Amino acid sequence: MNRFLIAVCLLFSSIGCGSAPAPMGESVSVSGKVSDAAGKPVGDVVINFQPLENGFMRTIPVKADGSFSVETQPGKYAYFFTPKTGSKAVPPAASKYAEASLDRTVDINPGQPLDIKLP
Repeated sequence: MNRFLIAVCLLFSSIGCGSAPAPMGESVSVSGKVSDAAGKPVGDVVINFQPLENGFMRTIPVKADGSFSVETQPGKYAYFFTPKTGSKAVPPAASKYAEASLDRTVDINPGQPLDIKLP
């Protein structure tokens, strides 16, 4: 009888174990810069990182010198720019990147700077 009860308990305790969502990976801190084709910083915009696999969209303000930092999951992200709060439009260098597109992607990896150069 005891073996039967143990078997039943083990059976019920294992139900659903395979259906739990996979845990999110460790977040990493990444810093980078946004610059135009001439190497000049593109700042005072917001860069939006949309994960192509798991995770959540990250909206990161870019400073006037083009620098930004983000805490997020490693992986591949599509990106696009939006105006900074109080601005009506993105700067001309980033204007053609104001719509989400899967053609523009970056890989976010631990310990690697993320420099985005706009052609």
